[in-house]
Amino acid sequence: MDEHEAGEINRKADQATRLINDDVFNECFQNMNTQILEQFIASPPEAAEERERLYHMYKAGQLFVTQFATMINTREMMLHSETGE
Repeated sequence: MDEHEAGEINRKADQATRLINDDVFNECFQNMNTQILEQFIASPPEAAEERERLYHMYKAGQLFVTQFATMINTREMMLHSETGE
């Protein structure tokens, strides 16, 4: 891995860390999840398609946040391989 690639990994990991530690981001994400779950729970029994849509929205949000963790973990793996520990 060259310096440019390593720098890009570090830059992305830094930004990802700032975002997942940002109070406004976390409040918005939590509010979104709460709204999705409330709609899911309030849906009538015959609204299976609506519940499925809400489920996919919830899972997409989880996948979105997982991308931040992946960027942070990539840096950790890079640093680990550089130090040989």
